[in-house]
Amino acid sequence: MTDTAQDAGILPQGAWLPEIHRALVDLLETHGVNSPDYNPDRPPLAVLDCDETLIHNDIGEAMLRFMVARRRLKTDRGFWNIIPERFGREAINAAYKAVAGRSDHEVNDTAAYRRYRAGMLNVYESIRETEGLEAAYLFAARMLRGLHERTVAELVEEVIDYELDRTVGHDDIPHGPPFGGMTVPTGIRVYQEMLELLHALNTYGFQTWIVSSSNVNIVRALARRLGHPEEQVLGIELATQGGVFTDKAEEPVPVGEGKLELFLDTVGRSPVLAIGDSMNDFEMLENCEGLSIVLDKGDEELLEKAEELGWMVQPGLSI
Repeated sequence: MTDTAQDAGILPQGAWLPEIHRALVDLLETHGVNSPDYNPDRPPLAVLDCDETLIHNDIGEAMLRFMVARRRLKTDRGFWNIIPERFGREAINAAYKAVAGRSDHEVNDTAAYRRYRAGMLNVYESIRETEGLEAAYLFAARMLRGLHERTVAELVEEVIDYELDRTVGHDDIPHGPPFGGMTVPTGIRVYQEMLELLHALNTYGFQTWIVSSSNVNIVRALARRLGHPEEQVLGIELATQGGVFTDKAEEPVPVGEGKLELFLDTVGRSPVLAIGDSMNDFEMLENCEGLSIVLDKGDEELLEKAEELGWMVQPGLSI
């Protein structure tokens, strides 16, 4: 049997570059159950980013857009305080009140609905541009504020069904003056190679963690679909009171250094495999004690760091 055939039995090559595929197979053999040093009480660790690494597109952003479009929000006074006044809180609130309590088919073609939806989505983009990733991801997660845990448990399943059924492409959000329109991605897909890698890691006795900057509820729901233990998923987690989500995020927030901090606080040791796609994953990749792989999604700063540090770079995977 050739080496290639043997490797394919461990992990299908798929779209992996040959050198990366070989490195992954070596890692499985060196650290997995076939290793003489393997300890089932202290299994080797792997850590994967979710959005644009495990899956195509961003599930947290998709949930934000779904909740806004379907008006699945608890819009009390505290909710509106989540929106910075300088980003048009009053205009968005007024537009929302004009469509509240009416069916989708009644409001979807109205100027008020367009203003409300464009306004809400522009808030997210404006926060990301002016305040950074952590503030933007927290804003998206805080859309759950005021909802009961049971409601969110049903909602995340609805979002995943919706996004898995959508065509992978783009959707034009019409402008709603004074808020501009935008084009947003549609559909999520789990990369085939990542599914196969998760299976191989499990077969070879690794403990694999998914660490995301999306809200933990939606990422855990996705993990369950993949047969992955939801207790090995980390993301932004909001505190609850009486089963209702507040707008207070548990610390550390898993963005940038916070991803690594939360992982180490939870797991207590470093992984031998880390995969990510952006500078949001840099600290997590840098902490890896084995193989760090960067998925090339156009983050030039991360690609420069990868070249400097000798990390492997993988182009697109299979949807």
